[in-house]
Amino acid sequence: MFENTITIEWLLLIGAFVISMIAQSSVTSTYKKYSSISTSQPLTGSQVAQKILSDHGIYDVQVVQQNKGTLSDHYDPRKKIVALSPNIYNDNSIASIAVAAHEVGHAIQHAQSYVGIKIRDKVLPFAMISSQMAWVVIFISFAVGWLNLTYIGIAMIGVIGLFQLVTLPVEFDASNRALKILSTGYLDEADLSGAKKMLSAAAFTYVAAFLGTLAQIGRLLLMSNRNRRD
Repeated sequence: MFENTITIEWLLLIGAFVISMIAQSSVTSTYKKYSSISTSQPLTGSQVAQKILSDHGIYDVQVVQQNKGTLSDHYDPRKKIVALSPNIYNDNSIASIAVAAHEVGHAIQHAQSYVGIKIRDKVLPFAMISSQMAWVVIFISFAVGWLNLTYIGIAMIGVIGLFQLVTLPVEFDASNRALKILSTGYLDEADLSGAKKMLSAAAFTYVAAFLGTLAQIGRLLLMSNRNRRD
């Protein structure tokens, strides 16, 4: 029984690592492919983002270039900015247009009070605290042998998992909005297919992160139960 538990723990750890690597490899290779293919329309990612915002009557959100790395693009509802990395901001590749439209999709969600955003924003503060404290709590619990503290740490990781879970429909919805908008003259059918593959690969990274968190929770529960029996 002891050996079986150890084996499952390692399988969960390895499984989470493999899924994460596959997701990262997929989005990296997909981005590399479609960042080298220009669209039929001479619009950059920033121009597409600004046009979509304007078409949806959103004038209080700025599109800015940030100096962070590849695929660090995001929408910041507090600062009211769509922050795009240099390649996404300046290029007119399929990847640039797809990513820019996706981030604007989040701005549209906020403007339209999309319910998924409201739920995610309520969970976010607890997830931020949990992400900072969960592993500290778990490390201390294992170091001093306080199993009850271990379960508190596991519960905190569960909060992170909950945040990742409610984030999934938000990300999928932003991508669906982006693709629907891009199909109205921004991209032709061939380019739109590439954009869909780009956004699907990016979405898989969120799924992989959630599955990885579930695997960590399962592994920690097995370790805790094993320590309790010992």
